[in-house]
Amino acid sequence: MNADTVNNADQPDDTWAFKLGEWITHRDQPMPSLVLSRVRTCKGNEIYGVRSFATVDPNRDRMMLGDSLVPMTDDHPDWRDCLLADTPFDPRVAA
Repeated sequence: MNADTVNNADQPDDTWAFKLGEWITHRDQPMPSLVLSRVRTCKGNEIYGVRSFATVDPNRDRMMLGDSLVPMTDDHPDWRDCLLADTPFDPRVAA
């Protein structure tokens, strides 16, 4: 089987759009998620394995094209739809 992907997870973070462990969301709809894995196709497209923390999401784990993702800043409106928001596990709260 030829998956046409290259595992470049060991490349420096500055060659990727998103770091492992970074909070991201979908550019068109709320989907607060954490980056768990990443691969680059032979054509150079980045594919990220993410775990969704949206309040309602029947598919928590998914693979997403990097072009459809944006970083979640601390003031991003999608935090309203995050299961971890305003809990002791909220990553925005300083330890």
